[in-house]
Formats: sequence, C-alpha cells, structure tokens
Amino acid sequence: MLRCLDNNIWVAEQPQKYFGLSIGTRMTVVRDQESCRLIVISPIKPTLELEEELSELGIVSDLVAPNSYHHLYCNEFKHRHPQAKLWGSSALKRKCPDLLIDNLLIAAGSSPWPGILICSLSGLKTLGPFGPSPLNEFAFCHVPSKTIVLTDSAFNFDISFPWLTRFTTRVAGGYNCLEPTILERLASTDKDSLRKSIQVVLSWDFDRVIVAHGAVVEFGGKAKLASAYSDVLGGTVGSV
Repeated sequence: MLRCLDNNIWVAEQPQKYFGLSIGTRMTVVRDQESCRLIVISPIKPTLELEEELSELGIVSDLVAPNSYHHLYCNEFKHRHPQAKLWGSSALKRKCPDLLIDNLLIAAGSSPWPGILICSLSGLKTLGPFGPSPLNEFAFCHVPSKTIVLTDSAFNFDISFPWLTRFTTRVAGGYNCLEPTILERLASTDKDSLRKSIQVVLSWDFDRVIVAHGAVVEFGGKAKLASAYSDVLGGTVGSV
C-alpha cells in the first residue's frame, strides 16, 4: 500500500466519499532518519497489509490529525499503536472530545519533529451544510525532500477519478489544477490572515506537493500553489 516518493517519505491511498462524491484520501508517512520514528499525517484505515509495511519502515511514534475533518481513523490507528502520540488542534479536541489527542498542534509553536516545518493556515474555511466552517488546518514541509503536505487547502483531481468527480471539480475547482475549490474560496473571508499563512508556506523551499485528495504534484508545486492563491496574495504573488 505504501508508495515511496523520496527518501524517508511515503504515501498510501484509500477510497473515500464526501457527500456521495468519490474523492479518495491520502496518508503521508515521514521517517526520521536517525531514530526511524514514523510520523503519520492524516491516517487512513489501518489494515494488516499497511501495518506490516509500516513495521518494516520503523516504529509509529506520532499520529497527526492535520485539520478538523481528517480524524476519522485516528483512534483506530492509535489503538493499534498505543505508544504513539496523537496530535491535533485545540479546535478538533473541542469538536471531537472522544478523540485520544495527546498533544496540541500550536499555531505559533515550533515543530516538534526534526526536519519538518509546520504552519497553521489561519483564516482557511470551507463551506459546509451549515455555513462557513473553519478547517483549522496545518501545513507541513519535509525539508530534506522539499515536499509540503496539504489537506483540504488544495486539491488536484485528474482523469483517474470517476466522471462525476471530474465533472464536479471542473466546475467547483481542483480538476487538473492545484487549487482550493469554490467552497474554500467563498468561505475564507479573512483574507489577511490567510494571506499571511500562505506567505509563510511559500517561504519554504519545496517543489513537491502532497494533497489529501487528488494527484501528488511532483514538480513546480511552489509556483502552482502561489497561482492557486493569487487572489489572496494580491501583489505579493510575483515576489514569491
């Protein structure tokens, strides 16, 4: 199940539906070179095959719920790896008090993991059934491989997805293009906070972009992300 993208970074995918739309979902695994600790971002449903592959790579030490929506399999994963620390936002802890969160991801804090940068995407929201909903999302950068990990801040669906997903994202955004959908664009009204967050992410040295939904962007990811948020960045996009 695990697919190696670069030294010490892997992904695994599984089917996932959202309001009846097949969007898939992706987990990212980062290994600390010295300790062989595994940091699992946005865990998918654990299976015997996945567990066996993880055990060959190292020891799962950290589980990360990267935003307020990607937590469905965190408790199940933690039950299989009771020694692992589950990280999530304070907003997620309030939303899901049954989640076994050990440590909080702090917006202004430093990264708890060597070689990984983190940034809170303040101001980012999505349009849910009951109106705008904060995503409380964190972005991550694996410095050695020049890779960033995003969750619901950008999508990149391609021809491998079902026709209904392709049709919907052609209209809503995120088809054959790294970008947020119209749901995030309409809901994210705090442009100033979002702009500052995106500027921090764009200050990182990265080329590859891993998204939770859609295809991985292997090359030119920084320019594509800057273009995706050009309306938020305004005159600063040209200086990235």
